[in-house]
Amino acid sequence: MGYDTIAIERDGRVATIWMDRPAKLNPINEAVLRDLLGACRELEEDEDVRVVVLTGRGRAFSAGADLGGLGAMADRAARRQLGERARLRSARAGRRVMDELERLDQVTIAAVNGWAVGGGLSLAMACDFRLMAASARAFIPEVRLGLPYMWGSISRLISLVGLARAKELVMTGDQIDAARALSLGLVNEVVPDAELPGATRALADKILAMPPMALRRTKEFFRALHANRAGDITFADAFLGAGCADGEDTAEAIASYREKRAGRFRDR
Repeated sequence: MGYDTIAIERDGRVATIWMDRPAKLNPINEAVLRDLLGACRELEEDEDVRVVVLTGRGRAFSAGADLGGLGAMADRAARRQLGERARLRSARAGRRVMDELERLDQVTIAAVNGWAVGGGLSLAMACDFRLMAASARAFIPEVRLGLPYMWGSISRLISLVGLARAKELVMTGDQIDAARALSLGLVNEVVPDAELPGATRALADKILAMPPMALRRTKEFFRALHANRAGDITFADAFLGAGCADGEDTAEAIASYREKRAGRFRDR
C-alpha cells in the first residue's frame, strides 16, 4: 500500500513506520492521520510482524499539528459551512489513529529522535514503549493555541506521569528535555542520539525473544487496565475541541503563536 506522508519498512519481524516529511519536521495534518490509520490497519493484518517501531525522519519525531491545517480548522466562516457530524468527524480523526495504534497486537516502540510536540507526543504515548534521543525535546502547546489537549491524550499522560505532572505539562506548555521526560516517567529510556536506532533494535530483539502468545495477551491485560482507569470520558474531547475551535480566541491564539507575540484574548 502506498502512502504520501509516511513510509513503512520491514526488517524481519520488525516494521518501522517513518513519518516522512522531514523538511517540515513531520507535522500532523489530515493526510498524515489518514496515512497512519491506513498503516495501522495494514500492519494489523500482517501476521509476520511482531514489533512496530514509530519514528520520524530528520530532526523531529513530529512537530505536532500543521499550523496551516490548524488555522483552516479555526476559520469560523469555513466551519459554519460544515454540519456538526463533519466537524466532529474531523475532531475525532486523531483519536481514531491513537486508538488504532494502541490496539495493535504487535508491541509498539516510539523512537523519539527529536522534537515531539503536541499530537506528536500523543503518538509516542500511544505506543507501548518510548525511547528518546538525548537531544530530543517535548512540549504540549495546545492550550497556548486555544485548544484542549485532545485525542485521548490526557488520560494516557496521567497514566504515565500522574495527575499533578500531567496538569503541569498541559496547562503551562513548558518544554522539557529528555532527562526531564525520563525523570517524569514519560519515556522508558534516554540514549545518545547516535545510539537510538541500535537501542530501539535491541529492545525489539528482546521482545521478539519472548513467547508471542503470552506477550500478546499480557499487552491485552495492560490495555484493559488502562481503559478501566481512563473511563469513557475521552468521548468528550472532540466536543470540547470543536467547541473551542469555533471561538474567536482560538484564531487569535494561533495567530499570536505564529507571530511570536502575546495574545489578545476576549474569552469568546
